[in-house]
Amino acid sequence: MIKPPTGTTFWMYIKQPNGYTVMHHFYWFQHRIGNHINQRHQNALGSHCIPFALCLSLLSGFLFLLAGCQRVYHDRRSIQELNQTFRINKEQSLFYTDKQHRQQSKQLTKPATAALYVQNDTLFAEFLKASLPLSDGNPATIDQSDSAYVFLVNPKPQNIPVDGKSPWFRYHFTSFDMDLVTIPFKYRLAQPGMVAQLTTNANAAVYLGLRYDQGYQRNVFYHHQQRSEIRSFSVGIGGLLGLTAATVGPFSTTSQVTDEYEGACLSYGLATIFGYRAVTLGLAVGYDRLLDSNRSLWRYHQKNWFGITIGLNLN
Repeated sequence: MIKPPTGTTFWMYIKQPNGYTVMHHFYWFQHRIGNHINQRHQNALGSHCIPFALCLSLLSGFLFLLAGCQRVYHDRRSIQELNQTFRINKEQSLFYTDKQHRQQSKQLTKPATAALYVQNDTLFAEFLKASLPLSDGNPATIDQSDSAYVFLVNPKPQNIPVDGKSPWFRYHFTSFDMDLVTIPFKYRLAQPGMVAQLTTNANAAVYLGLRYDQGYQRNVFYHHQQRSEIRSFSVGIGGLLGLTAATVGPFSTTSQVTDEYEGACLSYGLATIFGYRAVTLGLAVGYDRLLDSNRSLWRYHQKNWFGITIGLNLN
């Protein structure tokens, strides 16, 4: 071994079993060539052994604590990917492990409510007993006698294929919906003496309504690896309320207002939306109420329009 010069400070990196690399600090003491150590240096080293060992123990414990926290955070985050109660569509097979540790499957004959969560790319389902059919004695179907089981959806096969996909597992739920929307195009119907008009004025509105979400989950296999794929689509209906700018001038007032300007309007109406994840697209019908004194002259005041909505789901 090549020995460093006297008084050299160096670091040693030691790989721990948990995957962390711990950095240890050493100070080399050497009085002369050989194995003789200067007594003064030895005493100095001895006086620092206890604090150094204590610091090293505290550092190691802190690193182990960080590793544990990281594992707990990762597990909790993976569970929360689908941490909610859903209605499970009927005519689907789910799997469970019996007392002999054998994997069995059962058929869901009626829609039922279950808590779904994803962990380690596997979807689990825990049914609410009250939502299941009464016990019928049929071991091939899911009923209230099976409420204690934790079912697996699309369990991991023993031999993972190079490229493949499991069947889609379907679930749904209905909820209150709140979106922030804009209407980039409004088609105003023709009025007496005026042609129809397509407008693109700036506007913003809040949409409130009911929303039906249909979710899908499956396992995707590629290069002998497995991952969970989740998709969801939604449709909803509700009302909207917001503000919009409207052009008020000779054209829209049959020349009763000579100066053209952008007036503020209160917009309200109904809309049906289609959503994918947090983005929505929809169709709306509504009315604009001009908020200034020229409302009686503006030909589109309280006249219906049709529009396309683009929104962002807020809840």
